[in-house]
Amino acid sequence: MAEKQKKFQYISWAWAAGWFLVSLGQSLSDVYSSPNRGLAAYFVLGFAGWAIGAAGTIRYLTRKYQSDVNVSVLSAAGWGLGALASLVLGVSWLYTWNPGFLALPVGMALGGAIGGALTLPMRSLSSPLRIVLRGMLGALTWGGSFLFFQVLAFYTGYFLMTLTADGLASIIGWTWAKAPGWAIPAGIGGFLAAQVASKLLYNIKKVEESSQSQTYSVTIDENHD
Repeated sequence: MAEKQKKFQYISWAWAAGWFLVSLGQSLSDVYSSPNRGLAAYFVLGFAGWAIGAAGTIRYLTRKYQSDVNVSVLSAAGWGLGALASLVLGVSWLYTWNPGFLALPVGMALGGAIGGALTLPMRSLSSPLRIVLRGMLGALTWGGSFLFFQVLAFYTGYFLMTLTADGLASIIGWTWAKAPGWAIPAGIGGFLAAQVASKLLYNIKKVEESSQSQTYSVTIDENHD
């Protein structure tokens, strides 16, 4: 039990760090303001955050499910595409949507759905049907978890930022003053989102394996009779 909990914690901490960096990049670039401070921090820290989350997820796959290199490569490709879609579309939607403040959480959820669709909790790419089904389930689970906790982190971060920004500005300057308020709730949200998604997929897989085992046992008993 302790080892299983440790593995769940590992992927959760990876996404906590990932979301923290993504949010930090958003804050330093001041993306919610017009004009902003430029998007260099947004993209550099954003890709770094997604890379950390992806690396933690792939390590989790290899340790938890003994996934082979093909499963790991597919997952890496999924999170890479997810990061690109999230960062590019998120900032584009931010200035075209009404209300625009939902654009970045939805962009993160889209990235989570893409990455989750190609992150398969299995040892090898054995069956096309299983790959499709697991991919659809992963997209819904990761995308839904990312969306829920991104929206929660946004509102929490906005509230915390308004409480702390003025006081911090005199200490660390306005460029950094908003960062703690936005980034800390985002980090907590990333931790919870990854934990919920990974545990849910693991439990679904265990139920599926238990059902298959019972079916196999019944078939043996019938043949024996």
